[in-house]
Amino acid sequence: MTPPVDDTVSDPVSDTVPDEQGGGVVVEDSLPAIDPATQTTLPAGCTAPRTATATFLGELVSTDDLIATYRVVQLRGGSFGAYVNAGLIAVRYADRETRFLETGQTYLVGAAASELFVTLESKVRTKKDLFGGDAVVGIDESDTPCPKTEDAVVTLKPNGEFIESGVLTLLRKQPSSLLQVAVLPWVFVLIFLIGLVITKRLIDGARRSSRRN
Repeated sequence: MTPPVDDTVSDPVSDTVPDEQGGGVVVEDSLPAIDPATQTTLPAGCTAPRTATATFLGELVSTDDLIATYRVVQLRGGSFGAYVNAGLIAVRYADRETRFLETGQTYLVGAAASELFVTLESKVRTKKDLFGGDAVVGIDESDTPCPKTEDAVVTLKPNGEFIESGVLTLLRKQPSSLLQVAVLPWVFVLIFLIGLVITKRLIDGARRSSRRN
């Protein structure tokens, strides 16, 4: 006698992980980036811009190579939390960018919490596309270009203009440096020429003395 055939078809193996309620939660390999400012989904391969913890008008009180201390004039967005102390707030700048700031001036500061230090951080110079950015072959192989977004973590003039951060700016702030750049090369050339004249005379004097002997 032939045994009965089981017609039951087993369920295929699921790629979902059951939750505590018995439902399936799909495990995504990657999630699209979202622009926090506009709450829009960015194309694959694009990086979400960094958001500012606080945006404020501040009068620059003091600086060193890394830290600028501001007196808060007006909070424009976000919150200071524990970063403010008696109306003063310290903001960290990389690459000695505090050189481009002037004590006593008021700036529009967009600052974010530092990932390495216990301070807020900002910058004066923003990164610009190199030779056309994504237009360069091999820089971005994706067909969809990344949207242009404003950098919220940056220090600007009160009217929203960028702060001058070129070499000439530093020279104008330090006239003695400009004088050194203009004069020192000529001083070196003059010293070199004087050295050649002295060397030539010494050689000529040595030749004359050897002939007399």
